[in-house]
Amino acid sequence: MATPAFATADVVIVGAGSAGCVVAERLSRDPARRVVLLDAGTAAPAPASQTRLTRLPIEPGALRVHRYPEARGRDVVRGRGLGGSSVVNGGYFLRGHRDDYAAWPWPIEQIAAQFDAVEQTMSVSAFADDEVGTVATAFERYWRDRAAEPAQLPFPAVGLHRIRSNHRDGRRITAVDGFLKNPRPGRTVLGDIEVFGLAVAGSRITGVETSAGRVDAGTVILAAGALGSGALAVPLLGELPIHEHAERLVRFTPRCRVAAPALLQTVLHTADGLELRCYGDDFAAFIAGVPRTGIAIGVADMGVGTQGSLTADALDLGEPDAGSLRRMDAGVDLVREMLDSEEFADLVEPGSVRVDDAIGMSSHAWGSLPLGGVVDAAGAVDGFTGLHVADGSVLPAPLRSGPHASVMAVAGLVAASI
Repeated sequence: MATPAFATADVVIVGAGSAGCVVAERLSRDPARRVVLLDAGTAAPAPASQTRLTRLPIEPGALRVHRYPEARGRDVVRGRGLGGSSVVNGGYFLRGHRDDYAAWPWPIEQIAAQFDAVEQTMSVSAFADDEVGTVATAFERYWRDRAAEPAQLPFPAVGLHRIRSNHRDGRRITAVDGFLKNPRPGRTVLGDIEVFGLAVAGSRITGVETSAGRVDAGTVILAAGALGSGALAVPLLGELPIHEHAERLVRFTPRCRVAAPALLQTVLHTADGLELRCYGDDFAAFIAGVPRTGIAIGVADMGVGTQGSLTADALDLGEPDAGSLRRMDAGVDLVREMLDSEEFADLVEPGSVRVDDAIGMSSHAWGSLPLGGVVDAAGAVDGFTGLHVADGSVLPAPLRSGPHASVMAVAGLVAASI
């Protein structure tokens, strides 16, 4: 195999998604540092047609996604190529609750400052009243007088929440838009290069083995997500844990056409750790080529995660335990009551409410290489020199909101510590 032109670097970052873009921006501030950012997908920016919030470009055969097969048939879809999942997700950008970060190895003031910086860079704001869709409006009207009113703080709490989103003019602001829009002399971004292993000399990581040849580096940073980074670490560490948020879907057939400017614009956080997700329309309205199944309200158990495993041969996301099943069942009852209410009378076709038999997952896999366990505050992997991790792999505990904002914040905190 030919030696690539970028065969040596000070830092190689594996994965050019949300976390990798943050790390690459931070570490390339020093123009003398040679930073190479690699991704198995394309390095071309996403076309504008794929960044509309009214579309999730994750349909079967989509070029900017990677599908991880899962042992129980719940295959996982992740972003592939420059920008990663920030290009193809729903634009949900809520922080976790303030006490969700108790296990992070930084003071909450430092964590909050990092969130502030990331949110400013990613153009994060709550959906405005005139942007909220039909179903979300009914959802908020129902819960406004029935749920606790959360304090108006940057960190959410129990109660009703208008989603904060990385968006502008109806389009996602991707990690590329936020962190890589200006080139730097010491930073090289390369796509269509698969990293299939780490170069190891004793306990030192000396580079990466790629489809374009070996790249030697003083520091290797894994930023390919909890599954991608985990898979590269398995040969060194053996079987790894993996966690997910289980979700039940309650569906209904609408009586009228609904407006849905985005997939998810409002949620309810309950005292027992549930997130009730008001999806704006049938998933088929956002994902080309999938069948219509009805508008969904999600009931996700965010207070705990499933206990799964990642090995060289298999991914198993695990199953919710008995307590989680009871909490989700109670949440389903809350949703049924809501859909039978006056606020939804003009929206729900009578007799159409049904609950999916299968319990799904939230696409929130985390914790394969957790902070305080396998890695330290600099993302350094215990027992090895020259290897760091800076993505959802390092999240050490459940978050009561989706992880995208937290992944980008932790990437910045880790990068600042390297």
